[in-house]
Order: sequence, then structure tokens, then C-alpha cells
Amino acid sequence: MRDQWLGILFCSVFFLAPQLGYAEEFAGMLVRVDLNSVTLQGSNDEKYVMQVEQGQRREAAPYLGKWVRVDFRTEKGACRVIRFRPPR
Repeated sequence: MRDQWLGILFCSVFFLAPQLGYAEEFAGMLVRVDLNSVTLQGSNDEKYVMQVEQGQRREAAPYLGKWVRVDFRTEKGACRVIRFRPPR
């Protein structure tokens, strides 16, 4: 009986959080936060623009001008931010 509950729990976690399983990661300096996007500068001085939601702008604000790791997904040719994390 306990094994069945663990199986059900594992399956529900797997289906409730699928976006983190397909995320890619990028590390760079956050140089700009706009209304719907953020701009990151990589170590090779290339700039990358990624789409963000309204609440994620507040999450990104403390990293402005600093290095940050970004988990993102590519949707319809555009990169969409999932979350911001401090560098390792």
C-alpha cells in the first residue's frame, strides 16, 4: 500500500512541475529589465533578450548589473524565462 502512495506522489509531482524538466540554463550579466523582456550579456559580449512575465521583473531587479543564472524555455522561437538564480 505504501508503494502505491509513493507512486501516486511521484507521478503527481512529475505532472505538476514539467516546465523545470525541460528548462535550459544561461549565465550572464543582467544589463536591462524592460516591461516584457530582460537583456543579458554573455561572457563573449553577445546580448540575449528573453521574455518575462510581470512578476518576474521584480524577481530580476536585484540582479540588475550583476551576474545571474537564468532557467528558460524556448517557445515559438522566443526564449521565455522560468526563474532567476544567483551564480554558482
